[in-house]
Amino acid sequence: MNTLGSHPGAILFRLSLMIMLIVIMVMVFFSYVNDAEREFERKSVLQTKKIIDSALVVVFATYAVNHRLGELNDLEGGNPFVFLEEYQILPPAYVGEIDRDPGDSAEAGWYYLTHRGILVYKSLHSDADYFFKIALNYEDKNRSGSFESVSDRFLGLHFVKIAEL
Repeated sequence: MNTLGSHPGAILFRLSLMIMLIVIMVMVFFSYVNDAEREFERKSVLQTKKIIDSALVVVFATYAVNHRLGELNDLEGGNPFVFLEEYQILPPAYVGEIDRDPGDSAEAGWYYLTHRGILVYKSLHSDADYFFKIALNYEDKNRSGSFESVSDRFLGLHFVKIAEL
């Protein structure tokens, strides 16, 4: 009596079934790895943002103690990595300052675009790039258009995400 296992193509059938299962498992695994890489990169960008926000608090305190609050206007749209370098906490993903927008072939990392006064994080794992800038928030009581420590009320110095350009 012939059983299913004794059929001449049974070994080939079992082998092909095993290969298909392995391929499916590998595809699922790499899908999870890709999602994990994207999430890790997103959290890394947010962590760098938090570090920059903390550095800006220290910068504000330093300016306040040294009676240099009028110079806060110069920080808006500036490169916050200058402060991180000063405090020796520059992230390894900081590439540097450039005079043009980074192209598609540019390496992943942080770029300060001098011609726009913004920072861009060029993503390694997705097509979406992140754009940020330093924003000086104050209540312009005398409507001068710039922060004046004598008359205006300081509300904050923040590293904010801006819309895609």
